[in-house]
Amino acid sequence: MSDQNKDSFGSIEDLLSYLSAVETTVENEVERIADSLDALTDRMSASLRSAMGESAWFPQSKPIPPPPSPAPLAGPLGYLEASKDWISRHRAITAAAICFIGTGAFLIWRQRKANRAKRRAKRAKNGQRTEIVVLAGPPTAPLTRSISLDLERRGFVVYIPVNSLWEERLIQAESRADIHPLNLDVTSSSSISSTIRKFNSLLDPSNAPRYPLRLASFILLPQTPSPSVSSLILDISTDSWSDALTTQLLYPFTLLQAFLPLLFSHKASILFLTPINTPSLSPPQHALENVVAGGMDAYISTLRRETASSGPVNIVRFKLGAFDDASDREAFKLAVALRHESNGSSSDGTVSPPAAERRATRGTPLRDLHLEVFDAIVGRRRGNVYVGRGARVYDTLGKVVPDGLVGWMLGLKTRSRKESPTGETVGERAHGGGSPGWEKVDQISGEESA
Repeated sequence: MSDQNKDSFGSIEDLLSYLSAVETTVENEVERIADSLDALTDRMSASLRSAMGESAWFPQSKPIPPPPSPAPLAGPLGYLEASKDWISRHRAITAAAICFIGTGAFLIWRQRKANRAKRRAKRAKNGQRTEIVVLAGPPTAPLTRSISLDLERRGFVVYIPVNSLWEERLIQAESRADIHPLNLDVTSSSSISSTIRKFNSLLDPSNAPRYPLRLASFILLPQTPSPSVSSLILDISTDSWSDALTTQLLYPFTLLQAFLPLLFSHKASILFLTPINTPSLSPPQHALENVVAGGMDAYISTLRRETASSGPVNIVRFKLGAFDDASDREAFKLAVALRHESNGSSSDGTVSPPAAERRATRGTPLRDLHLEVFDAIVGRRRGNVYVGRGARVYDTLGKVVPDGLVGWMLGLKTRSRKESPTGETVGERAHGGGSPGWEKVDQISGEESA
């Protein structure tokens, strides 16, 4: 019994020893595995901390911003602040306004700079005048007198064609040493040839080899039709048509034709000064003026095409609007006085009463026309030049606006041809009040004396 217990006890002790050894081994392995896991975890965390610390793309943690403070109450804006706010909200309009104002300021500055520039004709080394200008216009017209005096002041020698003694005395009454009358009768071919031959000899270099004269320009200032005879076409007599076409078309065309060879040889410029306000609209009861303007347009266009290949002649047409007429009264009174002095009570000639005698007219100063004429003489202007108040506007209206609208603007009405108690037609009454009329010198002087 005791032996059996001993054998079994020995077996139990071995079992316990074995179990104890297994437990110890398991504990050791668990501890080793745990240590390995701890080491691996430490290495991984260290590697992650190092990678995160060295990476620039990783966002930095930012503190939470404090809540915004309440906005202060908006008070009334000042002028400067309100302007800045409006500009920031309307940038397109502001940019367009700046461009418009800047362009306008530049154009005004350039125009003023050009007006301030000195304009003088070329002279010889000793100061002698060498540039000649032929101004073909009615000597009694204030515009002829104004242009001739301005050209003479700028250093030109001015010749004005005349066909009567009293016109010659009218020019001599100005007492200008370099404004001369040029006697020329366009109705006589022999007189034209003789005058042109003498004028050509004046320009001959052999007469003045050191300082020869040169024909610089020919300025044609046609006589405007008489509004006193402008009325309905049925009321215009044959004599009125003949007189208008002769004095306002035939005379200037013949005069220019006589000077064309000299103009080609001297390469001179040709200037036409014609009104544009009334002819551009072709109003009723202005048949004479409209027909004369149409004939002048066709003549200038044809001349330009013919001279384009024959020689370098600069042909400039001035389309004139309205000008200030403050200087018209003096020229008109001088013409009246000389007319009576030369012809007594004769009334075979006419002069145009100044606009100042009829009504005040506000327009462009004549100085602007003087500057443009000088620029055209020296070759700075070509083609068509608009000078005077309303010139460009009226010309554009006549070309663009339909005839029906123009007629409505002019107040076109169908009127019957009636006679007034004084024998004056409807068309004549329409022009008697406000339109400038051409009257006899004797009639005007009689009104002044009365």
